[in-house]
Amino acid sequence: MSKQYKPIPIPFKQWVREIRVRVLPFVVFVGVGIAVAFLWTDKVASPGMIGVVVADSSSVSSPDNGFLANFYAQPFDVVEEGQLLGQIIREDSLFLNAQLNLIRSEIDLIRESREPITGEQRARMDLEELKIEEINTRISLARTELEQRQAEADYRRIEELWERDLVAEQEYEIARTTFELLTVQVQEFTELVSYLSERIDELEEFTGYRDRADRDPVLAAIKVQEQRMEALLAESAPIPVYASMSGVIKSVSLKRGEYARAGESILQIESREPSHIVGYLRQPFTIEPQAGMEVQVRTRKPGRAFFDSRIEQLGGHIQVMEGQLQRPGAIFESGLPVKVPITDTGDIQLTPGEIVDIVLRP
Repeated sequence: MSKQYKPIPIPFKQWVREIRVRVLPFVVFVGVGIAVAFLWTDKVASPGMIGVVVADSSSVSSPDNGFLANFYAQPFDVVEEGQLLGQIIREDSLFLNAQLNLIRSEIDLIRESREPITGEQRARMDLEELKIEEINTRISLARTELEQRQAEADYRRIEELWERDLVAEQEYEIARTTFELLTVQVQEFTELVSYLSERIDELEEFTGYRDRADRDPVLAAIKVQEQRMEALLAESAPIPVYASMSGVIKSVSLKRGEYARAGESILQIESREPSHIVGYLRQPFTIEPQAGMEVQVRTRKPGRAFFDSRIEQLGGHIQVMEGQLQRPGAIFESGLPVKVPITDTGDIQLTPGEIVDIVLRP
């Protein structure tokens, strides 16, 4: 007859060891699996698209061939739409001087072709002489202003080189003296033109020739030359360059004193306010995108903030994605571009150039 033995009690430490070795790994594995599934679904779910926040930008180009003058804009400067950025000094000075010489020759011809007149018409001759002298003075003023603009461009360029010890001080002094001398000459010619204009107005009012100028052949010929000169000076005047939009200067391609060709970019302006998002749907398409389809835009900031929007427009064809939007290690990736408007983002602040993830919601 067999004896009944009592089961040997298992020590508590052994129970703990069995739970730690057999049960606890399984519980941890299941818990981690559930956590990963939850985080993957809510936070790290593979987005349908990757996108970039886009802002308006504009390029300021040179309207004509010439040298940049009074351009002091630097990257990161804030500008307003219509703000004067500088001027373009046209390079065709030989043509301008030739035209001014032609006008002066025709004025001299008018002076020599007048017949001697005595008596009551002496006042008319004095008026004609004053008008001729005024035109000649204005021609000299225009020529001196042209030389002054060129001298100023040379002086500003040499000044920058002198501040960096790249040119001799003597060359800098010559450029500065030339510019200052021409500035004084421009001021003197301007004052002389103003004086002659006042004298002409007084003489016309006193003699009454103001009302008869159109009927006088000499005065009419002088008036024609005045109009030609005005048109010529208007065409050769420095061209102002204005900011095409409000924003921040992104880059400066040309600096003051440098030569710019017509249509060449001078600087780039970009807005600080985002306008829309451009997303790229990689191939193969698991979901066919359509205009009006709802999407969720997720930022990559801490907390993964998101807001709802929709696809506004689809691109016409698949395009090569920008380098920063391609996956690590990828050499060539393409996708269908879509435009997503920035609607009610709440407290989410988007920065132009920021990369976001876009989840499609069929």
